[in-house]
Amino acid sequence: MTSIGKRAGALALAISMVLVTMAASVGAHEGEGGGPGIPGDTPELEVVGTYDVPVVELTTDVWAYGNYAYIGSFDSPICSLDWTGVRVIDISDPSDPSLAAFIPAKPGTRNNDVKVTHIETPSFTGEILTVTNESCGGVFQPRAQSKGVGGNSGQGGVSIWDVTDPTNPKPLKQNFLKFQTHNTFVWQQDDNAYMMVVDDENVQDVHIVDVTKPQAPRAIAQTGQLDWPDDIADEFEGSGSAFLHDIWVQDDVAYLAYWDAGLVMLDVSDPANPVFLGDSEYANPDPLSGQPPAGTGHVAVPNADGTRVLFGDEDFAAETVAFTFEGVEYPAAAAGFGPSAETLAGEVVWTGGEGCTDADVPDATGPGQIALIQRGTCFFQDKAEAAFASGYAGYIVANDAARGDGLVAMAPRDGGPYPPIPGLFVGNSTGEIMKAGGNAAVITTFDGYGYLRLMDVTDPANIVELDQFATEGVFMDPPLPGDRTMHNVVVDSGTTAYISWYAEGMRVVSFEGDELTELYHYVDEVNGSNFWGVYLHTLPSGEQLILGSDRDKGLVIFADPIATP
Repeated sequence: MTSIGKRAGALALAISMVLVTMAASVGAHEGEGGGPGIPGDTPELEVVGTYDVPVVELTTDVWAYGNYAYIGSFDSPICSLDWTGVRVIDISDPSDPSLAAFIPAKPGTRNNDVKVTHIETPSFTGEILTVTNESCGGVFQPRAQSKGVGGNSGQGGVSIWDVTDPTNPKPLKQNFLKFQTHNTFVWQQDDNAYMMVVDDENVQDVHIVDVTKPQAPRAIAQTGQLDWPDDIADEFEGSGSAFLHDIWVQDDVAYLAYWDAGLVMLDVSDPANPVFLGDSEYANPDPLSGQPPAGTGHVAVPNADGTRVLFGDEDFAAETVAFTFEGVEYPAAAAGFGPSAETLAGEVVWTGGEGCTDADVPDATGPGQIALIQRGTCFFQDKAEAAFASGYAGYIVANDAARGDGLVAMAPRDGGPYPPIPGLFVGNSTGEIMKAGGNAAVITTFDGYGYLRLMDVTDPANIVELDQFATEGVFMDPPLPGDRTMHNVVVDSGTTAYISWYAEGMRVVSFEGDELTELYHYVDEVNGSNFWGVYLHTLPSGEQLILGSDRDKGLVIFADPIATP
């Protein structure tokens, strides 16, 4: 366990789930998960019940209201109307949860992010479920994930359901907004209700929607980095990716996890006119790894009085990858599938296009050659397969001109098997230089996985990183199998944070006194853990629970040892 102190700070769907590594971290939500974690020397959380989802790796987000939990779905390993959608689970008896309803996704769509909010407006009183719609089934991968695709299919936007009776969900508005979305947040302000939406396809990726009448939502504002200081990601010297990933709104302030740009805060007291308040910066070097920062700010959640933010990085890549081309060093990101790129070296050959099939890639003319392929049209895995079939020892995908020099950690199309050759992703300008041909060699630096940061946001114009917390597996070198990055976090009304940490399980951490200290943990040391989501919930009976969505299992329900009245 590591706790120390100081500093902090992607999409494009996650334009780029997410948009990028969700930055060197993305490869991503289709990660390996499992593999035994390494529990700390803290007490173990008590499991009081489980609800098993029959398809492994299908489960994503979790939320709850009243006696019911809601879990979303990914598209791995299947995109099917029979499996992909939202499961409403009766948890009134936490020891024996049961399926109360199933809301199927639209064709070609997965429902990743789920949130349930009670609103009281002149037009509606009750609970609404907001669901993000992202394409699935090998058609389009959101932001940080696959990003190799130029077009998309399936349904986009957000769907809103009336779940006042959770056993009988009723559609209020389907597929509102047409772009791919990855995250939402709903809040009430006086007699009105509003929803913030992450746009995974456009640079101006923050949308605010009036849902006072949820049957007829109205988009009222759109903002993003073009409206903010133009140096929000300048600490990455042009190689970072600034895009919105997750959002939280509390007391008229929006907290945006903005990938490599870190934490961005907005004043939304007038929802139609959001105002930039400030942003964080990642310290260089990183306070725990001692290496240049990896960025990948994925989630931001404030404490009760809004003076502190629990900020989490989602970095799936334990090594930072750079490489030399003709003796000059350039930034790069390793593929999130296939063998390690650390031994990649050889002559770079420009293949002439997007290389989606082996017919598009000319055969290698000598041993050890590396195929240079343009990003676009198809999945990164398709490009890797085409390069392998054409006899190359490795491949490099160069970003397209429209998306410039931002880096993504390429994710696979499916669960494998993967081509047995390594791959890298480089910026557009680097790719243009390499098209002339020459020799490349990889340089790798171990910098660990994504971890938790504590921020003092009392002054949004001067955000200060106070402390950091990493589980034992984050900086283990050589890296353990599975995903060792943290994912989501929620906070109680006091000074306790609850974190879903993929293969590192579920972690309960105190931030009392501005120091991050682990209090409890749960890791399945036999079968492995793969926690995506976490939600802190009090049943109508008064029993307080920790809800975890495990991608390998489904819903796992824990007793909360820090239950607050």
